[in-house]
Amino acid sequence: MTDQKKSTDLDVFFHSRSVAVFGASTNPNKSGYKLVQNLIDHNYKGKIYPINPKGGEILGRKLYTSLSEVEGSVELAILYIPSSKAIQVLKDCIQKGVKGAIIEAAGFGEVGEEGKKLKEQIIALTENFTKIRVLGPNCTGITFVEKDGEGFFSSFIPMGKTKAGSLAIVSQSGFINGAYYPDFTSRNPNLGVRYVITIGNKMDLDENDILEYLIHDKDLSTIGMYIESFRDVRRFIKLCNEAYKNYGKRIVLLRSGLSSIGSNATTSHTGALAEKSELIKAVIAQSHCIQADDFWDLFNITRTLSFMKDTNIKPIYDASACVVTISGAAGAIMADWSEKYGVKIPLLDDETYSNLAKLYPPWMAPNKYALIDYWPAVENAKGDYQRILLDCIDIGLSSPRINAAFVAAYHNATAWKVDWNLLKEIMARHQKPIFIWLFGEYHELVEAEKIFQEIKIPIYHSEREIVQTFKKIVQLK
Repeated sequence: MTDQKKSTDLDVFFHSRSVAVFGASTNPNKSGYKLVQNLIDHNYKGKIYPINPKGGEILGRKLYTSLSEVEGSVELAILYIPSSKAIQVLKDCIQKGVKGAIIEAAGFGEVGEEGKKLKEQIIALTENFTKIRVLGPNCTGITFVEKDGEGFFSSFIPMGKTKAGSLAIVSQSGFINGAYYPDFTSRNPNLGVRYVITIGNKMDLDENDILEYLIHDKDLSTIGMYIESFRDVRRFIKLCNEAYKNYGKRIVLLRSGLSSIGSNATTSHTGALAEKSELIKAVIAQSHCIQADDFWDLFNITRTLSFMKDTNIKPIYDASACVVTISGAAGAIMADWSEKYGVKIPLLDDETYSNLAKLYPPWMAPNKYALIDYWPAVENAKGDYQRILLDCIDIGLSSPRINAAFVAAYHNATAWKVDWNLLKEIMARHQKPIFIWLFGEYHELVEAEKIFQEIKIPIYHSEREIVQTFKKIVQLK
């Protein structure tokens, strides 16, 4: 099958007009029940045909005993059934004219000789997937958010409402769509998502097929990927460069198997031999990908890029920043991390320094470098904390030598209250990002973070996290 053919028939997985759910259950505690519930709760617009040989009713809908009992056409099938029953179900699907199947069960090429035989039977039955396309097996399906809280949610894990946006996550592990994605999006309710796609064991569709489909989606800006093995590494590099150079899409890659133990773990998990770490590093260097260190980093970087797009921040090609801090110690550590990661804290130009110096008392002039300890200026302003903090950020970002502001700020809702919404105006004026590390009473920080969610400025939890994230998003020319 040609690469072009592979990329042109994937619409059925995201825009199907009807879906059959094999393994639907009447027991609310079972995953087969939750899968159907997710489709209904998220207002999937197509027809839903739950199938279980026992029949009955689920969530007010008829349970069909077999696919042949369904009178209308079916475009997509979800198989949440034992692997031993997959062959017969796929035969029925092909006979019915079903175009795509999501196999969420495990027990195929990743579990020994019997599983491999089953995989070979499926390849023969589908005539190498020309009769029906297959996503999986061993995955947690697809989330496609068509508009806020609505779309195609095919995970068997209960899913909350999600805001629609320009972010896609592609994962070889079901962990993302099954657990981590709902966790992260609930912590970041203003993070808009368009796709979460788990590819599992890649019996048919792989990361390249999905990537080629996604880069042509005009509503998509950022793609995060967790990959355990590359099927065709040259094609992957080519597609990543095409996404970056032709479409302006950033790809964040988390790749496991860099250690000997991790390599063994991914082999047993997905049935693929993990590549050497040297190859993986070469892939990242050639593909314009941003390398994530772990799942938190993957979501943190994609969150930052998504918020930057939503707030019209200009692309950044030079890793230079000012540090605006209430603590000299926090500023010094931030500067140390900046030097380690290759972020410049430059000398201030004369105009920027002059404007900043007007805020400071005669006995404590500001630093000549863009390391702005604003506490003396607060004292000089008789405790006007909000004005000084915001002015320091504003003046710092006005410098042509500075492309971002790293802010370490104390938050107190009564004594040192700040209207954080005013940061939107500063950021819009300069079109440069602000990275915030906020500290204070925990319950007050939780409330403050809700405001930052609304204005789409990410909160970070350490100096290192800010510097590392900023350095990774700086673009290559």
